[in-house]
Amino acid sequence: PAPPFTTSTLQQEASRKLGYGVARTMQIAQKLYENGHITYMRTDSVSLSETAQSDIKQAVSAMFGERYHQTRKFKNKNESAQEAHEAIRPTNAAAATINEAEWQRLYELIWKRAIASQMQGAEMERTTAEIEAVNGGKTAGLRAVGTVVRFDGFLAAYTDHREEEEEDEDSARLPEIRSGETQDKRSIEATQHSTEPPPRFSEASLIKRMEELGIGRPSTYAATLTTLVDREYVKIDK
Repeated sequence: PAPPFTTSTLQQEASRKLGYGVARTMQIAQKLYENGHITYMRTDSVSLSETAQSDIKQAVSAMFGERYHQTRKFKNKNESAQEAHEAIRPTNAAAATINEAEWQRLYELIWKRAIASQMQGAEMERTTAEIEAVNGGKTAGLRAVGTVVRFDGFLAAYTDHREEEEEDEDSARLPEIRSGETQDKRSIEATQHSTEPPPRFSEASLIKRMEELGIGRPSTYAATLTTLVDREYVKIDK
């Protein structure tokens, strides 16, 4: 599983999964923090306190079973990270939901990521399926490559978003398949693939690149993007 959220990873994931702009993400996160639902939301640390780890362990064991729990300690890959605070996490791991509907979606994202960070890894079996198709005396060989989930582990709580450019056919999930099993043909679809230039920056990918280059701090990402738009250096295509 991925580590719990930092400011930048929260902004990126909220943009991808929830469609939130950076400013909205930080506004809601501020409200969640002020109302005691999450820890401080401006941080570049991925570490959790022992108290938090114990709290999450109890929640994982109660919700998924003891087999799903695994204590994990994460280290920040960014050497310039100050790590003055913990990673962003729920203050009460047992609370999967909160009463404020407007804030629930972002809270749930934070909760799932923190919970998953202290869970067992998923067990995936890489599978290549060879399928022989026969029709009117003609034979065609078909192949499907992907993975079969043997134990879902942290996936029971949280699935990471994968960038489109990182996705490929080999990462597809396959159902349970047995050797010699007869397959029913449902449909045939021919697709064409072509290479494309890298996409333009989104708010999420720009923050990711800024972090890689060491530009700005967790507290300045939202302000930087706002300045870029206000001065018309960039235009956000909705």
